[in-house]
Amino acid sequence: MSYAHTEVAQIAAISSNRCIGKDNELPWHISADLQHFKRMTTKQNDGDIQGIVIMGRKTFESMGSKPLPKRVSFIISSQLDYAKQKGLIGKDNAYVVHNLDDALTQAASLAHGAHLDTIWVIGGERVFSDALMYTDRIELTHVDTEITDGDAFYPELPSEFEVAEESEKMHDEKSALDFKFVTYKSKQG
Repeated sequence: MSYAHTEVAQIAAISSNRCIGKDNELPWHISADLQHFKRMTTKQNDGDIQGIVIMGRKTFESMGSKPLPKRVSFIISSQLDYAKQKGLIGKDNAYVVHNLDDALTQAASLAHGAHLDTIWVIGGERVFSDALMYTDRIELTHVDTEITDGDAFYPELPSEFEVAEESEKMHDEKSALDFKFVTYKSKQG
């Protein structure tokens, strides 16, 4: 089910026990995964906007409360004055919305105008979970480790998602972790 002819995709890195965060940070630093995230969420095109991402307030704050370069960020927060607090009023690369529906509707409209075919949902736990029913594709980096003290987790995938592509297992020298990129697509798409 796409949202107004625009694909909704999720992207995350998860541990073997589905952990995606600890103390509002990624539980690891794997540069190949960060490059993969940037490559997936940024599309080279002529316009100023090269990607659209939707995230929750905590995810935005985990990135230093700064919008991602060359991408437009939709930040979901229930705080009515959040845009003002963060100095985002009048910015054309970051919009604060108060629910997922508004984020998807506005992002789809912007994507259409910018000739982008994908809106990226990038976290955190609740946004991933709430967005699953609108999601066509999921890009997960499976990191071969267990995070016992994590505090944010990726939801279980609904049964209609199946593996469409899988990379070879890779090894990150710095963190000494193994990982692979897996694309899941909805059978209902």
